[in-house]
Amino acid sequence: MNWLLKLIVAALSFFVVCYSLYFYMAPNVTVVNKSNLALTEVNVALPSSNLDFGAIAEGQKNTIYYALSQQDGTYHYTIVLGGEIYSGRCGYITSHELHKRFVITIEKSKIITCV
Repeated sequence: MNWLLKLIVAALSFFVVCYSLYFYMAPNVTVVNKSNLALTEVNVALPSSNLDFGAIAEGQKNTIYYALSQQDGTYHYTIVLGGEIYSGRCGYITSHELHKRFVITIEKSKIITCV
């Protein structure tokens, strides 16, 4: 019975470590809303996929992980803020970038920065 308990604990530990490692290694895009208005729609297009963040309240942020397999290209964002549409391109993405973190920040002055 004791060996069975050890085996179950070891298997659960293995799955927890693998799950955590996936989120550590997977690339992601984070949108941070520092403006005084809610973002009613946020969309970030990657060369091989599309990330729909939906609405993001003022002072909030949202993160989406994406697949490692991407074509080379840029991040293209479309943001609806206060009824106005802001769009642009920034950053560069290549295939199989492990642990890449890309952050789009919308400031109070409606300035959009990418890091």
